[in-house]
Amino acid sequence: MSKYSRYKNDQSVQIFDALLKGLCFLISWPFKKLLGIRDRGVRFNKEENAKKWTEIESMLNSGDEIHAAQAVIQADKFFENILRLLGAQGETFADKLRNYEDHFNHDTYQAIWDAHKLRNRISHDLNHKPTISECKIAIERFKKGLSNLGAL
Repeated sequence: MSKYSRYKNDQSVQIFDALLKGLCFLISWPFKKLLGIRDRGVRFNKEENAKKWTEIESMLNSGDEIHAAQAVIQADKFFENILRLLGAQGETFADKLRNYEDHFNHDTYQAIWDAHKLRNRISHDLNHKPTISECKIAIERFKKGLSNLGAL
């Protein structure tokens, strides 16, 4: 038994540790509020995220272009929500992604951006009918970005 292991269960050590953590919180909290710093320690519910992502992939794998296009739109919304939870600032998906660019390597960032552009064409161009393969590529790009952020 190490000479420090006997102190692990000592109640006075646990109380001191809790008081120290509380003191650190009380000291840092006003500064975080003043400076607008958000806690980056976001813990995702990966089980819930995986369930939502499975629903998106089910839409994609339904076999028709309409559901595949809807899957891209849902994946885009899901990705934007994750960016929001992480504290990315901005009004639109594009703003949030630009402000969070430094969290991705260049290729991943560009892939997510391309997937978002497909979503915009689906939503805003009535004549654009994406193929299922285009939608699959976009979904994979969103998935890679979400994995990179630790959401999946």
